[in-house]
Amino acid sequence: MLFSGSVIAKMDAKGRVFFPAAFRKRLGAGEQQFVLRRDVHQPCLTVFPLNVWESEVDVLRERLNRWDAREAMIFRSYVGESEQIALDASGRILLSKRWIEALGIDREVTFVGLDDRIEIWPGRVESFVSTKEYSDAVQQVLGGAMP
Repeated sequence: MLFSGSVIAKMDAKGRVFFPAAFRKRLGAGEQQFVLRRDVHQPCLTVFPLNVWESEVDVLRERLNRWDAREAMIFRSYVGESEQIALDASGRILLSKRWIEALGIDREVTFVGLDDRIEIWPGRVESFVSTKEYSDAVQQVLGGAMP
């Protein structure tokens, strides 16, 4: 499954927001379970389809030694701060008050498809970085990658 593009959506008073139809179409039959957690690097939420989340946790389990205090803390924080959610019959997800308050979400959110996961940003996001910053980063990371 590949999610791409961005969609602006409105949240209702109960914290429900329609999961974008373009992203629902990318899901497999019966896939309506997700894991939601705050992103490690950015002020947004990351939505993982359940099978992607399980793979992510498998990688963590393989790479981290839970007998090491620092690595156990990483595992605990990453997995423990997640929340399982599901699409309701109307195709909406419920954002908990914890996430709404933590990110300062008002009424609008921007869904951004990123390969096998989706980010939810507070408000209307038109651009994530300046054109110059993006251009410089692409050149630095990929400039020498092409033969």
